Amino acid sequence: MQLTSIVVSAVWPVLINTAEGVRNTDPLRLEVAAVLRLTAPERLWLVLLPSALPRIFAGLRLSLSLSLILMVFSELLPGTANGIGFTLTDAQSRSDLLTVWATLVLLGVLGHVLNTGLLAVEKRLLGGRRRQA
Repeated sequence: MQLTSIVVSAVWPVLINTAEGVRNTDPLRLEVAAVLRLTAPERLWLVLLPSALPRIFAGLRLSLSLSLILMVFSELLPGTANGIGFTLTDAQSRSDLLTVWATLVLLGVLGHVLNTGLLAVEKRLLGGRRRQA
């Protein structure tokens, strides 16, 4: 149930950003694709996907943050016996401040490492074509 709620919640930012990226495709590119008589898969692969990729990565970064927050929150609920959220709640109830702070630092480092990895993938795929939107 926890995994399902995290996945369902994390999919929406990617879907919305992808739709917005496709919608904002330059009409001139679409006209050129029509003139070149590109098939639908070619148009998707060669025109729409490269145009939407910056927005897709923006959605992925939002989803990554949201997933991490939802993961910890789902582990805070009663009935969970392991995980970072459980460790945080357990240490708080035992007044173990060192473990609470260590868990918070772990979450910060985990979020930073995951975000940095996703930025590296984005930079590798997009190169210098990243647009400010």
